[in-house]
Amino acid sequence: MRPHPSAPLRRPLTASLALGIVILADAGHAHAADPPIAGTRATDLQTVKVTGPSQTELRREDPTLRISIGREDILRHHDDRLGSVLRRLPGVTVTAEGDRMRGLGGDHVQILIDGDPAPAGFSIDSIAPDLVERIEILPTAVAAYSTRSIAGTINIVLRRNEGARQRTLKLNVGQSGAGITPAATLLLSGKRQAMAWSVSATASAPKERLDAVIEDQASDAQGGILYRRRTGERYTGQTSTFNVAPKLIWALGDRDEVSWNNLLQYRKEAWTRDRNEVVLDGGPSDYPRNRWINDSRTWTTKSDGQWKRQIRERDTLDVRFGAMLFSRDVDFAFHGYAPNGNFALDRSVRTRATHTAYSSTGKYVSGFSDRHELAFGWDGAYTDRNERRVQRDRAGDGSPLDLIEDDYQADIRRLALYAQDQWRTSPRLQTYLGLRWEGLETAVGSRVTGTLHSRSSVLSPIVQWVFKPAASSKDQFRLGLARTFSAPQPWQLLPRRYSVNNGNGPTNPDQQGNPALRPEIAWGLDASYEHYLGKDGLISLGAYARRIDDVVLRSLYEQDGLWVSTPFNAGKAQTHGLTLDARFALADLLRTDADLQFTANLTRNWSRVASVPGPDNRLADQTPLSGHLGLHWQATKRFSASMDFSYSGGVTNRLSTEWTRASTPERTLDVAADWKLDAASRVNLSLSNVLQQRQGSRVVYRDVEGAMERYYGTDSALGIKLQYERQL
Repeated sequence: MRPHPSAPLRRPLTASLALGIVILADAGHAHAADPPIAGTRATDLQTVKVTGPSQTELRREDPTLRISIGREDILRHHDDRLGSVLRRLPGVTVTAEGDRMRGLGGDHVQILIDGDPAPAGFSIDSIAPDLVERIEILPTAVAAYSTRSIAGTINIVLRRNEGARQRTLKLNVGQSGAGITPAATLLLSGKRQAMAWSVSATASAPKERLDAVIEDQASDAQGGILYRRRTGERYTGQTSTFNVAPKLIWALGDRDEVSWNNLLQYRKEAWTRDRNEVVLDGGPSDYPRNRWINDSRTWTTKSDGQWKRQIRERDTLDVRFGAMLFSRDVDFAFHGYAPNGNFALDRSVRTRATHTAYSSTGKYVSGFSDRHELAFGWDGAYTDRNERRVQRDRAGDGSPLDLIEDDYQADIRRLALYAQDQWRTSPRLQTYLGLRWEGLETAVGSRVTGTLHSRSSVLSPIVQWVFKPAASSKDQFRLGLARTFSAPQPWQLLPRRYSVNNGNGPTNPDQQGNPALRPEIAWGLDASYEHYLGKDGLISLGAYARRIDDVVLRSLYEQDGLWVSTPFNAGKAQTHGLTLDARFALADLLRTDADLQFTANLTRNWSRVASVPGPDNRLADQTPLSGHLGLHWQATKRFSASMDFSYSGGVTNRLSTEWTRASTPERTLDVAADWKLDAASRVNLSLSNVLQQRQGSRVVYRDVEGAMERYYGTDSALGIKLQYERQL
């Protein structure tokens, strides 16, 4: 049953209704093997499927621009990694450096898990897609979430079962350039009286083997070659991940509901990287042959308790308390061999980092009518992060060379107060007004630097409008204005140095923090046109613009014979762009029985940093062009096939007058076929990265004394996966 169009404002609070509930009319299905009673006539009852509003309908009626990807779309492609799901979403690109929105990554994009900020170092690929209920993309800020989102917010909402019984087992086996990699998923849920429960568990151990090449060269002021080197690299690794997510929901009478949501995760990474250098001209590096060995173990625990109370007919109170523990141990070794082949350097690095966060959020919602809703809330958190790093260097004969012991501790206190007003002022106009004050206090210390204190606060007004030319129109226009920010991470404030293992230079510098780093502040404008067609189709064209103050760039300088890069505030920057998003069925356009679904998006970004001379003075290695095209064909009731192509354009980015970085385009093609064997089981065969393109990047430094250049290119492998799914 579709809700009345005059009541859209409560849907963000009950978005889980969009999942749909399958009700089996045959209550005796569990006893299907029992013979019919004598004298009765057996009747085959049909399965009745009752669904709530689709994700497209929710987007249409939401007063804020919120692109929500539901569970059906997440699982349709049987992805092993959440990054593969994100790659298909409008305005989102996934690169080796991380997830990006509107071409920007790093601190410009806010990653949330159930509304809470993900800890530094957390990999979203450690969350299996089977554990995710939906993914929300918020290009424009909303007051209920942190406005630490200059480029936008990605909110990963974990599964929450409302009581439907489920028993699902998934087994798959695959290969991607290395050995056979198994994985398994178990989903259990049910309801007993007033309590609903669910347990989701996943386990996987993918293996990788990649080949890469590094090309280094340097020339003097007259163009004469100083050296040319070519290094072959072989990377082998395995990542073992185990997730379990138990959840409970109690209904306490007609007005109260209590829930307890948990995520327990263990992730182990073991990899080696072997490099062998060939000198084409000039001399070799310090360690022409070297090996990197890395072993890391990460534990993540997230637990949230939530209480919802219906106070009056239109008023609700929602209070949540949460805790997160993130712990990572890393054992790293670097073995370097001198040009004569002798073992010369044995470097071992042991790092332990812990991240403990406690949070509390609350929201009181007062509904004046079906068309007007006012909310007040708070969002507070305390985070304690500790990291200890011990580096020991020994010569080839075992004699000690150097010992570096360093640690740092960061205490972060965050408090936000907000109010928001959602109002359907007329059948054709919806208005969202939000105001959020967010204060951040950080104390970062180490035994070398002492304790550094920083305090900042940002007041973020937010306005969004949705306008329809007519009450029954399939077209609507959106306009949003918001003030957002990006605060530096604690490790960026510490003036300690992270040294490279081999070949320090302007194209491969050491990294160091900056205690004087200030937050970036941005004013942003978003506008879009949406046209809805057919049952669940949508075509949208959006535009955005951001003006950023105190933009953070990286400086490069030479100190005591070593090259160092450090972040600094560099004045003003501007960025703007366009996003085209479309999803529809062939039946929405033509009179046909073919069940063919299309999804497509294309994003074009521009930016300019005022303090960096052009051309190519783009912002933060911004991806200029990205897009996705997907086809899903339901050939029969038992067979379906899909194809997905993603593109991320290459870019040349001038970081300073002398320093330039460039990357090559990335093209990814995935195909899959799905067979439904019977009512309870199915098989899926998928091929990922069919094109197997090489990904490359180049760094160039050129001044009056000469030039240095480094190219790094990585091969990619075809992935094959076979999955069996069974409803138990």
